[in-house]
Amino acid sequence: MKLTFVTTNRAKFDEVKGFLKSYNIELEQLDISYEEDHDKTISEIAANASSTLANRFKKPVVVDDTGVFFCAYKNFPGPLAKFVFQNIGYKGIFKLLKNESREGYFETAVGFCRPGEKPQVFYGRLEGCFIEKKKLKDPGHLPYMQIFIPKGFSKTIDNFSSEEKNQISHRSQAFRQLGEYLSK
Repeated sequence: MKLTFVTTNRAKFDEVKGFLKSYNIELEQLDISYEEDHDKTISEIAANASSTLANRFKKPVVVDDTGVFFCAYKNFPGPLAKFVFQNIGYKGIFKLLKNESREGYFETAVGFCRPGEKPQVFYGRLEGCFIEKKKLKDPGHLPYMQIFIPKGFSKTIDNFSSEEKNQISHRSQAFRQLGEYLSK
């Protein structure tokens, strides 16, 4: 099966292509931005985007939306994680979590849709906690990975090998569900 993954992030595309290879899914990238209503949940964003894009381009598409959630705050920062980090950085995040629960999670919603059909949404979740302080590297494109320790582990995700991360990540969970669904 051939599937179009709509993302502007080439590294994410390559990662997902690796997840879906074992399901005999050929993935192509459509490098365009699309509108996301951040007043919605990540599953609503993924469902709406996949449906809109499948109907616009007249082919099956997949999108993903990922959120970061601090258990101390209801649904925050959620789909606004990038915006929050860009505006308050690590200093602001550490301040927000000071004297609060440090538990949190990453959640990915993968939206898949064929033209004219109802979208399907697949989920992945990675629970853990955010550390208090760290000597930080350049945040790069995944700043939260430097301050998050998955449940059952003793190191932050940025210290995992790609193979280790891909075995447990929220994104790999969601895309493997998609792969299983399409293999039926």
